Amino acid sequence: MTQILQPRLYLVVLAGGQGTRARSGDSNAPKQFREVAGEMLFLHGLRELALAPGVVRVVLVVPDAWRPTAEAAAAAAGLPVPVDLAPAGRHRTASTWHGIESLAALPESVRPEATDMVAVHDAARPFATRHLLNRLARAASRHGAAIPGVPVPDTVIQLATGQDTDLDEIPVAAYLDRGLLVAVQTPQVVRWRDLQDAHAWAAAEERSFTDDGGLVAERGLAPVVVMGERANWKITSEDDWQRAVALLRSASVL
Repeated sequence: MTQILQPRLYLVVLAGGQGTRARSGDSNAPKQFREVAGEMLFLHGLRELALAPGVVRVVLVVPDAWRPTAEAAAAAAGLPVPVDLAPAGRHRTASTWHGIESLAALPESVRPEATDMVAVHDAARPFATRHLLNRLARAASRHGAAIPGVPVPDTVIQLATGQDTDLDEIPVAAYLDRGLLVAVQTPQVVRWRDLQDAHAWAAAEERSFTDDGGLVAERGLAPVVVMGERANWKITSEDDWQRAVALLRSASVL
């Protein structure tokens, strides 16, 4: 039986969003920097994913205004791997590029090599597990890129026009076969050289993508889909935040 070697894995955590939809009336902090169960939200997911096999380093991408706060929180967390910080960009793709540039600027002895893996994760998904990341890294080591996806429970339609107007009396273009659809999550794992090359192209062309799987697919590397985790949902609204608070507080007392 051929042994599958554990790939070396770098983790880029995107915490650069403004998080305005998940702010309560008395909070000025973006959701990733709000405190719950004794620490900032971004640390809950980061602490878990840093324990995945093969993780050697983390880059945390944050807005400049929150860098001192995030740096202090990460330093105090006692994480098992080094954490570097990078500045947030104008959009998600630019933020990821800044994280990649931070990795590329590391000393040669710890810098990623061409076949190492990089996982990109949204700080607003605090419930992804190390087991999911491990499965993604192994799949990406075989195929170059891997993304997590979960089945879509609802009927999905394609609209005849864009959603730039209110969703009201818009014609239906097609009913889509939900058996062929999945909802995509993070973390998403891509081989270092492919991710770096794709983001360098996007930066030069001033292109923006909703995720890294879509970017590398645009450049010819179609990611494989690994079964995601239903619990790995994204905090978007204030209701999401309250639900996350209840779950994290409950977990902290177990």
